[in-house]
Amino acid sequence: MNIPVLQALSLLHRCSTAALGTHSQAVPGYPFVTVLPFAPGPDHSPWLLMSALAEHSRNALADPRVSLLLQAPADDVLQQARMTLVGELQQATPDAALQARLLRYCPEFEQYLALGDFSFYRLSLRALRFIGGFGHMGWLQAPAWQAMPQLDLAAEAAMLPALAAPGPHVSVLGADCHGVDYRVHGLRQRLDFGEAVPAGQLLARTQAALAAGELR
Repeated sequence: MNIPVLQALSLLHRCSTAALGTHSQAVPGYPFVTVLPFAPGPDHSPWLLMSALAEHSRNALADPRVSLLLQAPADDVLQQARMTLVGELQQATPDAALQARLLRYCPEFEQYLALGDFSFYRLSLRALRFIGGFGHMGWLQAPAWQAMPQLDLAAEAAMLPALAAPGPHVSVLGADCHGVDYRVHGLRQRLDFGEAVPAGQLLARTQAALAAGELR
């Protein structure tokens, strides 16, 4: 089945945690699964922050081939969208602009970085399996993901103050050509455009969507 890439993109940006599956080094031949928070980079690649002491860190360093399961909170998990990303998870050092974005999405990362033994890891996507509900499922390959237009980090940072939404419990996390991410009462929410919007029109599109009450 042909899966629209924007459906998978929207799900990724609405999730804040993921189940990470690595190849166990302690029990060879078996998968090892744990749950971690993650933040999306400007190219929509998931970034994780992991301790050198963690079992999953040792596993990923020995064999970077991993899977990442994402699903938004739901009462009936089989009726809700979910997806599994398959790729290589490798240590990477974000520059200052990228790290600022990652910390907006996961402010708890800052306290872990202060401990000194935590490192960032970026998932390089090979393919993903998306399930949108019963009978709606299929694979997406990396080229379709990589072909999406990206918003420059400097452009994002410059427009963030103007993207703020009203409300004491709402904060803006990040923006891209397909939508804007917010934290609302502690949960990530996505203001989806449903299409790629040029950087020069992103602010006006967001403000119109906020005025229409599309962020709840």
